[in-house]
Amino acid sequence: MASTITLDETSPATDDVVEPFIPGNREILGLEMQVETPENVVLSYQLAGPSQRYVAYLIDFLIRTMMLVAIFMFFIAPLMELLMPGAMLGLFLVIMFLNTWGYYTISETFFKGKSIGKHACGLRVIREGGYPITFWPSLLRNLARSADSIIFYGVGITSMLLTRRFQRLGDLLAGTVVVQERSLELPRKPIILNKIKPLDKNDIGSFLPRDEVLSLIDEFIGRRHVLTYERGHALAAQLAKRLAKRLHYSGDEKKVSEYPMAFLASVYKTFSFSQDQEEQELVDEYNKRSEMPGEDTYE
Repeated sequence: MASTITLDETSPATDDVVEPFIPGNREILGLEMQVETPENVVLSYQLAGPSQRYVAYLIDFLIRTMMLVAIFMFFIAPLMELLMPGAMLGLFLVIMFLNTWGYYTISETFFKGKSIGKHACGLRVIREGGYPITFWPSLLRNLARSADSIIFYGVGITSMLLTRRFQRLGDLLAGTVVVQERSLELPRKPIILNKIKPLDKNDIGSFLPRDEVLSLIDEFIGRRHVLTYERGHALAAQLAKRLAKRLHYSGDEKKVSEYPMAFLASVYKTFSFSQDQEEQELVDEYNKRSEMPGEDTYE
């Protein structure tokens, strides 16, 4: 799991990034980065240092070099004897360009912010606000790689050492950071969807919750059994009230104020249209063992 998700009852609603160190506080400067979302959800990340990122780069460099050698030996070289050598050389230069910038852009866009080297080192690229990286920020940060790579990546490493979040020039330009993935297994119970009623479409507007919010609901309700009844509803109330407001919910207000976990479960049922196979297997297995009526209700 890449991040630790907590709900803070007293924190204000803001998109600002909470810095790991504020002058005057007793906190020690470290690699921790916290991001507070508009839903009052605090996401905690561990920043990746220059040494880890350099190792990941070397792994990717070896892979890209092997790809170029293979393309040249099995495609470019044979065609140079049959076609114009100059044209084949020009094509190879284009392939080199795509190999340098396209490799990272495609990897980070379609593989959740990870190239092969980053995956091997347990690293991931994300936006400064904690959101997953998309195509344009990835393209922007990698187009700036030519500037970062000057003097054997001396410019990029210097930039990382001079910035609080270890950002090279490409990261500063695209608003991204590189974080360490942290695996954490927490006990959870699956959301029993067949026991949850979705929200009435006549009671909500056209607002669609982001995937991150639905994932948060899934994680939170899945671990409801480790919280007391009062604590669970107190934490859920923050997100339930905000979602009700954004959805222009006109249904039973009592469900939002008194049974916020039930409301969040209904939101999840309404807007989550798919589950992966592993989650579905957990649900099926749990249903077989859960025969007592009302055992898994949220009210």
